[in-house]
Amino acid sequence: MHSMLRIGITGGIASGKSTIVKFISGKGIPVVDADIISREVLELYPKIIDYLKGKYGNLVFKDGVLDRKELGRIIFSSDKDRKAYTDVIMPFIRLEIEKRLDRLESEGCEAAILDAPLLFEEGFEKDMDASILVYADPLVQLQRLMKRNGITEEEAKRMISSQMPVQKKLELADYVVDNSGDLERTKEEIDMVFMKMGIYFEEENS
Repeated sequence: MHSMLRIGITGGIASGKSTIVKFISGKGIPVVDADIISREVLELYPKIIDYLKGKYGNLVFKDGVLDRKELGRIIFSSDKDRKAYTDVIMPFIRLEIEKRLDRLESEGCEAAILDAPLLFEEGFEKDMDASILVYADPLVQLQRLMKRNGITEEEAKRMISSQMPVQKKLELADYVVDNSGDLERTKEEIDMVFMKMGIYFEEENS
């Protein structure tokens, strides 16, 4: 049993999850970011780089430096490549997440957020006390992704379809926050969710 409340937060790509996590972080809740960890483990655990060099070589390494954008393009375009890469990197990500949450708990934190795009896909929610899904209407999500990444509609749809269907995530999440429209309304929803978990944010001075 953890003395610190562990809250997993996830959302489809371009759901606006990062904005929501920033809002929660601004309220004083520490955040462990699985995406950042997924990049940091490449430096922390050389076995991952060795795997990528062996599998892709000059396709993803330019002058010995990993081209993350090209790696992402390859992984998103092939289910087989994505699964193989995930199988290699995920144990290291899981290890680092646990280390960082344990450290926050040992420092006496009341609650912490795990910001994880693959919260449900990788079963991280099983180690959490609660899970929050940041939801966006599919059309809003598609338009945001095309604009944010400067990609075609086809590429955006492929990236979205590579993730777990949102309907499945809606079934798995303990709490759902709709981020399709007005951000202030979304922030009010977040306040309500945290109140239900026994965490009360201080009112912002206007």
